[in-house]
Amino acid sequence: MAFAAAGVAAALSPLTGRDYLSSADFSAAETASLLELAVQLKTGDRRIDLGNRVLGLIFTKASTRTRVSFQVAMARLGGQTVDLNPTVTQLGRGEPLQDTARVLSRYCDVLAVRTFAQQEIADYAYWATVPVINALTDLEHPCQALADFLTMRETHGDLAGQTLAYIGDGNNVAHSLMLCGALLGVNVRIACPEEFEPLPGVLDQARSMAQHGASIEVISDPVKAVSGAQAV
Repeated sequence: MAFAAAGVAAALSPLTGRDYLSSADFSAAETASLLELAVQLKTGDRRIDLGNRVLGLIFTKASTRTRVSFQVAMARLGGQTVDLNPTVTQLGRGEPLQDTARVLSRYCDVLAVRTFAQQEIADYAYWATVPVINALTDLEHPCQALADFLTMRETHGDLAGQTLAYIGDGNNVAHSLMLCGALLGVNVRIACPEEFEPLPGVLDQARSMAQHGASIEVISDPVKAVSGAQAV
């Protein structure tokens, strides 16, 4: 799915000020436009100046790639990041989350939160007055899914009808791949032992969202899962 620069801008305009807590938070068109913008930024066809806007990183879980990705992206786009690790802020001393979210909203233009419970990031979004991005919870990892499908788009073109096979625990990454893949029309196959399958509720949600006839499958045979897949 290709977009002209003006079309991308128009499609992304409704995203201003919104949170991204789940891969299901954006529509199919919004998600596709977000990937198109990423392609344009990588190729130099489009430039964005964040004008010294500040991203606050609240990471209660360890991170290498996600943290560095956010930091480097903000730096290259003219923004800044501040590390708000709870061990070095008042959060670590029992300050209520709602107070922290309100105060940080005065200093930061956006918050990226990496934590355990999905409800905690939902609480940040509720109390903050700036957008909140899910940088990983136990339930989802939407930014990882976007990055994976961006790679598929770069290597295979139009994503609709492509197949992604995921081999492993039906965890947060699997959940977001199913949801994001469904929106983009990608066939997603999750191969894992029965006791490690994705949550039934997330699977049902992904299937209900599927675009362009995409299928979302959970199977136990990894060989069957990778057969004919464009990405594993």
